[in-house]
Amino acid sequence: MKKDLICIAQARVIGGRKKLPHICSIAFDENAERLVRVCLPFDSSENMPVRRWTRFSPHVEQTSSDTRIDSFFIDMNHDIPWKPGKASRKLHEKLLSLACPEDDLIKQGLTIGIKKVDSVRVYFHKLDEKHIRHRHNMSSKYGLWYPSKLLSIKGRDMLTQSNYSRLLLDWSFAETMRKELRRKPENEVKKDIRNRLENYKHPYLVCGTTLQRRKNFMAISVLSSPFSYG
Repeated sequence: MKKDLICIAQARVIGGRKKLPHICSIAFDENAERLVRVCLPFDSSENMPVRRWTRFSPHVEQTSSDTRIDSFFIDMNHDIPWKPGKASRKLHEKLLSLACPEDDLIKQGLTIGIKKVDSVRVYFHKLDEKHIRHRHNMSSKYGLWYPSKLLSIKGRDMLTQSNYSRLLLDWSFAETMRKELRRKPENEVKKDIRNRLENYKHPYLVCGTTLQRRKNFMAISVLSSPFSYG
């Protein structure tokens, strides 16, 4: 089947033993008005057409390799029509209307959601052993750059009125680190990322889980609403 999608978030490039490097992308399904997950093959030439806010219409299907009900596999035997887009007020309104507590997402069997937050505070952490191994594999097997620091965000969830802490996987910030570290000291790059995220006036999160840990939500991206949604 063919879906008309708007890309709203992309996680940093990953690859493993069973899957070539790819970018997990979260999109808004314009017809069903729901969030879906698709994996786009990574193109190291940086010519990938689908970025945040891109409108694209892939042929998709669900497969037994990923049984999450909001995950779809793109049939790359078909061309993918696409065009650049931008975030309209109406799109932000539709995305924010999908916000609900993660416990409710789990009850519905969903693994992607929107989190309304009052603010974003940024923290950098050293890689743990698991991420050190993954970084080594990404470099040795695929020759791909992998961040030397983990990025996490904290703040207060506006729906549950509880504190949140989430690992942030946003590809755009990973790319910022990769490119800026070529010409700036690490502390300056981290400061720039922190200032950018913490200065969003009306932030909200796009969250998702991994295939193996479907109740453990991470932040795929931080979006900035052009209006107060309190």
